[in-house]
Amino acid sequence: MARLSLDSLGSWMLGAWKGRRPRSFQVTLVLLILPLILGSGFLRSLIFADHAKRMLIRANGQLLEATADEIAASMGLALNPALTKAQLDRVASLAPAGDIAAAIDQLPALLETLEQAPNLTALFIANGLGEMLLVTREPAAATGQAGGVPEARWSVASLRQQAGKLQAREWRLGRDQRPLAPSQRKPLLPLDFDARLGPWFQRARREGHLVMVPVSRLRFGGRPALTLSQPLAQGKGVVGAAIDPANLAGVLARNRLPAASVLAISDRQGQVLATSPNLTSPGAGSQQLPQLAQGANPAMAQLAADLPRKASQGFHQGKFGGQIWFQKVVPLQSPLTNQPLYLAVAVPEAGMMAEARQQLWKVFLATLLLVLFTIWLLVKFAGLLSQDLKRLTQEAAAIRGFQFETGPRLHSMVREVDDLSLTLDGMRRTIGHFLEISASLGAESNVDDLLSCLLKESIGASAASAGALYLAQAPGQAPSPAPVRFLPTLVMAGEHLGDSQALDPLDEADLASMLQRGRFDQLVGALGPEARACIPLPLRQRDGSVLGVLVLWFQSEPDTNQIAFSKALSGNAEVALQTRQLIEDQKQLFEAFIQVIADAIDAKSPYTGGHCARVPEIAKLLAAAACGAEEGPFAQYQLNADQWEALHVAAWLHDCGKVTTPDHVVDKATKLETVHDRIHEIRMRFELLKSEAETEHWRRIASGADPEASQQSLDASWSGLDDDFAFVAACNLGGERMAPERIGRLRAIASRTWRRSLDDRLGLGPEELRRRQRQPAPALPVREPLLADRADHLIERPERDRIAPENPWGFAMEVPDYLYNLGELHNLTVERGTLSPEDRFKINEHMVQTIRMLSALPFPRHLAAVPEIAGAHHETLDGRGYPRRLRGEQMGVLARVMAIADIFEALTAADRPYKRGLKLSEALAIMARMVQEQHIDSDLFDLFLSSEVYLGYAQRHMEPAQIDGVDREALLAIAKASPGHRPPERAA
Repeated sequence: MARLSLDSLGSWMLGAWKGRRPRSFQVTLVLLILPLILGSGFLRSLIFADHAKRMLIRANGQLLEATADEIAASMGLALNPALTKAQLDRVASLAPAGDIAAAIDQLPALLETLEQAPNLTALFIANGLGEMLLVTREPAAATGQAGGVPEARWSVASLRQQAGKLQAREWRLGRDQRPLAPSQRKPLLPLDFDARLGPWFQRARREGHLVMVPVSRLRFGGRPALTLSQPLAQGKGVVGAAIDPANLAGVLARNRLPAASVLAISDRQGQVLATSPNLTSPGAGSQQLPQLAQGANPAMAQLAADLPRKASQGFHQGKFGGQIWFQKVVPLQSPLTNQPLYLAVAVPEAGMMAEARQQLWKVFLATLLLVLFTIWLLVKFAGLLSQDLKRLTQEAAAIRGFQFETGPRLHSMVREVDDLSLTLDGMRRTIGHFLEISASLGAESNVDDLLSCLLKESIGASAASAGALYLAQAPGQAPSPAPVRFLPTLVMAGEHLGDSQALDPLDEADLASMLQRGRFDQLVGALGPEARACIPLPLRQRDGSVLGVLVLWFQSEPDTNQIAFSKALSGNAEVALQTRQLIEDQKQLFEAFIQVIADAIDAKSPYTGGHCARVPEIAKLLAAAACGAEEGPFAQYQLNADQWEALHVAAWLHDCGKVTTPDHVVDKATKLETVHDRIHEIRMRFELLKSEAETEHWRRIASGADPEASQQSLDASWSGLDDDFAFVAACNLGGERMAPERIGRLRAIASRTWRRSLDDRLGLGPEELRRRQRQPAPALPVREPLLADRADHLIERPERDRIAPENPWGFAMEVPDYLYNLGELHNLTVERGTLSPEDRFKINEHMVQTIRMLSALPFPRHLAAVPEIAGAHHETLDGRGYPRRLRGEQMGVLARVMAIADIFEALTAADRPYKRGLKLSEALAIMARMVQEQHIDSDLFDLFLSSEVYLGYAQRHMEPAQIDGVDREALLAIAKASPGHRPPERAA
């Protein structure tokens, strides 16, 4: 069997040798010898550990026997019956008949007796009348504590019969036996305490000699106590003493067993007299000693099950609570009782084996030092042969971890190792340079700069002397060359640009010939001796079509490595060019799409004109002024390329939501205008009233009325109708503010009626018919108000158009109940302008739609701020703008720039059909008041004036008549005035 095992081990080692070739002599030698050294050391440690364990178990058993004898002897001293009986006899002599009064008179003698018996805790005398005197030693821990008396040495309590009643008294004595002030703690002997019921009293009188009662709790100490009591002469009472088990615990603590050992003294029933360390804690009101089985130590709890049986079993071990314990029970004969006491001992294996582990650790350290010394010798001996390979392994690992820092190349006396070092160094440099080129090309965003970077890096990486890059201009056209760059290999101090005009364009035939022959002779004459050979590298797109050609010239014929590396570079160039071209094409497409949307919005209504195209120009001018400021709040303000692009996109799309605003609302020139102006309907009603008046005139004449008087009445009626219609028509224009008296007149006119005899539900579309059917049709003919707000004028708002209070965009606009209210009186009584509240919300809603549309677009990260910039140009610094009621601190600089640009363009635009373009002074004065009212940013407005952005824009887009003088100081005075106060407007 041993032969088979050795053969198997040899076969395994041979297979491992063949299956995995050792990297070095060092590794092979260590792997062969190290297992033998480690195995012998491990075996030696196991043998020593087993021997040490047996020796320690034997030694600890002997030590336990000696400890039991010492504890028994100490208990004999602590519970010496002869000594205790002598002390009790002396106490009995002080009160032979159980006279408590006589005993109190002999209190000094009692205190002296207790002082001379350090093993006693208290002395007491009790008689058959229920009287009792108790003298206790005050615990040292009680001194100075709450409930104790400072510096108290003794406590005395008595129960005496006086005048037929039992009276209790308690006092404290100092060390000099002088009385001290009474304490407030619980009395030692309360009135309900009857000593005659105690087992120590009853047994002493019944048995007639000194007895010990271990299961009693006296209240004077609050702790379990052992009581020793004997009867007085003639059985008139009992005299006794109490022993604190803590004295026995001190005896247990003075043992020589290993650390963490547990000892306990208990009776046959497992009642604990003392433990070391403390394992039990009986309840505060318990009259019994704690039980060993209820202790915290599982090994001791197991011993409590059957102490007499286990006392005969000797030294044994078991596992309790996840730990191995050695246990032994030793009987102790009590001098005061026929029942034996037991000493229970539990020693943890960890404590018993501590010494063995120390010895084992010393052997292990000695073995380990020997192994380490042997390994060190092996490593030093074999390391001389493997240092070079280790270094190369580290370099290969560094290359694998993309660490290409150059360092001195390894030179080895072994030719193969030196060749490997040279190859690794070249590979590191090549890969590192290739990754640097990739990083440079990937970081370049401008196509022209990318071409220059590509040509330069290709020439440098391939060690070429010159190069040219040809790119196809468009399908069906010949490629044209990019600038030829010369990078001489001998002079790397600068870059030399060649004249690309000296190169003729290549057609497809020239390109095919060059690629077939592998030569390009066109530039040889211009380069001279620097262009002895070339490598033409076609650059292809993903579909296989030729994107261009990269030509590299060399002073000598390139080797295969240079050719392979150049081809790899060309593949990198293809990816970079196609990627950047694709990005550029997408940007151009996106830019065109943005401008198409803006042009469509401007073309949608003549009332907006070229607003979407002019606002970006103003915004960029003001942003450039902020970036160029050398002092003031914008001295440190700068925008990077991404932020400029975000501003550009946001400015062009700032009103994209207007595509959802109906034309009849945007172009609403009169109050009654919808798709058509409903003033025509009102006029026809007035015409009908005039016709009715004329009919009534002829009816009166036919009835015999005075023609002249009737004509005068008709003329007066017509004149009143003409005047009322003129008034209604004037209100429809919305030019004047609607004062209350004007509204009252409108309502009076509306109360007049006209006669309708035709069904107004014929020929209607489904939606308008549905609104008409909200009320039952009246019987015809019917008199109707001249101006009315009917139920069918109310167009309900779809649920999708409502703005929830907790919406994801933060909109905080008050939404009218109805989408439109076409009521005639409702619209005609609009106080300012032509727009009703519903119309005003519909126009303002374009900002809601702008933010929703832009937020739904998957902008790249650098354009993520576009919705924020574009959607805040109607917000105000005081938080009363729309649609989100942002305050100034919630708006970025670019959002505030957009607000100024939008307002200035709207004020000065001269292509609005409904208003004239304001002059510069007028527009800027209005904006100054807007600054004063915290609508626009004061710092940006100051910059807008000081940098004369307004003037540069005006010279390009405003009529000459609009460009007038501007008093900047006056405008700033208006802007800085407190709200409600307007200084003289000199700018106007």
